[in-house]
Amino acid sequence: MYSEDVIRRVRDSINVYDLISGYVALKKTGKNWLGLCPFHSEKTPSFNVNTEKQIFHCFGCGVGGDVFKFVELQEGLNFPEAVKTLAARSGITLPQDNRDHRQDKRTEDEKKTLLKIVAEAAAYFSKELEGPAGSAAREYLRKRGVSDAIIREFALGYVRPEWDGLLKHLKHLNYTPSQMERAGLVVKRSEGEGYYDRFRGRIIFPIRDMTGQVIAFGGRVMDDSLPKYLNSSETALYSKSHVLYGLDMAKDHGRKQGYFIIVEGYLDAIACHQYGIRNAVATLGTALTDGHLRLMRRFADKLVLIFDPDPAGVKASLRGFDLFVSSSMKVNVVSLPGGDDPDTFLQKQGQEAFAARLRQSAKFMDFVVEQVVKSSPSRSIDEKIEKAEEMLSYISRLQSGIERDHYLKKTAEILDLDETVLRQEMPKQTMKLPFAPAGGTAPAAPAAGRRRPRAEEILIHLILKDEGIARSLKDRIEPRDFTDPLFQRAVERIFKMLDEQGKLDTGALLREEDEELKNLLSHYAVLDMVYEDPAKSFQDCVEVIKQKDPEKKMKLLIRAIQEAEARGDIATIKRLTEEQQELSRRPGRKIPGKSGTSTE
Repeated sequence: MYSEDVIRRVRDSINVYDLISGYVALKKTGKNWLGLCPFHSEKTPSFNVNTEKQIFHCFGCGVGGDVFKFVELQEGLNFPEAVKTLAARSGITLPQDNRDHRQDKRTEDEKKTLLKIVAEAAAYFSKELEGPAGSAAREYLRKRGVSDAIIREFALGYVRPEWDGLLKHLKHLNYTPSQMERAGLVVKRSEGEGYYDRFRGRIIFPIRDMTGQVIAFGGRVMDDSLPKYLNSSETALYSKSHVLYGLDMAKDHGRKQGYFIIVEGYLDAIACHQYGIRNAVATLGTALTDGHLRLMRRFADKLVLIFDPDPAGVKASLRGFDLFVSSSMKVNVVSLPGGDDPDTFLQKQGQEAFAARLRQSAKFMDFVVEQVVKSSPSRSIDEKIEKAEEMLSYISRLQSGIERDHYLKKTAEILDLDETVLRQEMPKQTMKLPFAPAGGTAPAAPAAGRRRPRAEEILIHLILKDEGIARSLKDRIEPRDFTDPLFQRAVERIFKMLDEQGKLDTGALLREEDEELKNLLSHYAVLDMVYEDPAKSFQDCVEVIKQKDPEKKMKLLIRAIQEAEARGDIATIKRLTEEQQELSRRPGRKIPGKSGTSTE
């Protein structure tokens, strides 16, 4: 593990706003920046970034932390990996972590080797397209309307219909067949020994990550042979569920325009870019995934889906309903006429006609209504029941009550049904839905029927807001004076930091292993509350806490001791008994079960 000094140096080198705004669209609201949480589904922004404390907190799902925590959650890293990622971003050289260094170095060296192999393959494919062997491929691309400039921009290539052309080339560069296999470029023979090229006799489309590095390839035949498309196998560099073709070039345009266009194939994406539609990306032979949406949500909150109008394309689009709803992204749908895809439509009618289609795009839920209800007019009562139930299954999953109301009315009108009856049927559909929590953990609620004492909440907020107030409180109150157990732990941790470090470091507080405590601290650290007179608010809250009814506190202690006894928790019993004895010795305090007062 890295030293506290190294961790602090890396953390201080990163501005939390600069980091998070690369993933989330943020707007200034008071002292904080506000946006849609990237870690759970929401329509009303509740994700706050505080640049003064260099932390974030979502008041929707309860997740919060510093720059390291954000990178951990967003990229799926552990803490040491997050430190390395942010250190690299800032150009800070880290000392070696001897415990994990050898394994990390092996993994890092493996990825570097695979990247080199894939880069050599890309250069090989490109050279083949430019040479005599690529004449048929160049003619094919010309007939498909792909310009020389776009061929260079997308680094298109070609591979001959040979079994070992690339294999021989990479062997000559001293790479082993095993390394080539791990890069997804060759396949081990099922019978006998040896390997053969994965891609043969195909146009090659290099697949790049968001930084522009080639990590995989797609290949397309130039005739009617099958499979028409072939992609690299999944490797340490490439996972098709987390990569979108063209995103490295489209990301800045998507951010600027506020949306991405989703198309199916490589040539569709290429055609869009060639015609100036630079915010287009393509899936890689798979349906859209949550990983894809997470990538795009870093830059924009709206998608326009160009769907295939055949029955299979319609079904594929409808299967994405839950994904789109849970992502909270705004999704519109464009249908092109006559079986056209973006490539053929643009070549026939041009960019202006395509832009007009985009302007006429329908909300995804309107597309659902069109496909489910309007696709064939219902006549019999059985057909009406079937279509009504299908529509209710979609409507019941919408997050907005306004949207649900709108589409209930619309469905009732189209099917000529009583709206009241549809509303009565809705709970039946809701009961069929699987429960799927949005994710994240809000600060734990107090016991049922209780709410956290307001004075204690204000004090927690004030001491996280002002180190001077925290020091003053430390001299006047003890953690056990708080009745809420989580507040007690928070105050105890803050006081301990003041003792050990001589200052209050919010970022260090948020690296607590106690997830419940960490979420509570980030909640109150980011909470934007204004006090007319913070000093008076502080004084008033201290007085309220100090003057609390000792009888009530004693009852709570007795109950806690009984619970600890039931658990056989000896350490807790000892601690609580000492607190009980201390409270009994305080002058003028009523003790349950005794008459008069203790005056010791």
